[in-house]
Amino acid sequence: MAQKEHFYTTEFYQSAGIDPFREHIRQYLDGQRTLPVSKTQGYNYQDVFFTFSNPLLRQFLERPDLIKKPYEVALKYGFRGYSVGGKNGIFILKASDGGLIEAVDRLVVAHKDTIREDLDLQENSLDALRRVKIVWHQPSGERVVGVYNTNNDRMLFLDFAQY
Repeated sequence: MAQKEHFYTTEFYQSAGIDPFREHIRQYLDGQRTLPVSKTQGYNYQDVFFTFSNPLLRQFLERPDLIKKPYEVALKYGFRGYSVGGKNGIFILKASDGGLIEAVDRLVVAHKDTIREDLDLQENSLDALRRVKIVWHQPSGERVVGVYNTNNDRMLFLDFAQY
């Protein structure tokens, strides 16, 4: 019997914790389920959907202590547009985020096929994506970075990066 898929939300996370999400990842990586998709709220109160690259999904299984907090923050605070400093959530990278921008650009090249498929892009629209980061209290400056397709409110987080 096919398993019904759903979006992982703040409410679901608060009631069930991270274990159902991790189990979904395990089944996805084994080829038994679809890619797990999480849903949060955007700054205009629209729904924003996000997924993770396979390397980050493996972190949920192998090193959940590294990825759990940014995931919680992404769900709880959602997409907040441009950062004004001192807040947690998902933000668009600014010009002053130079090291993160360089990291995202390298990651986009490495993951271009996955990005096109996951974010439902046309062949030449990688340049139209916005670079994003998940910000949580991490004094080292480490962030989870990715790309955002504003046409369908979907994000794909690619990897960790530092300023």
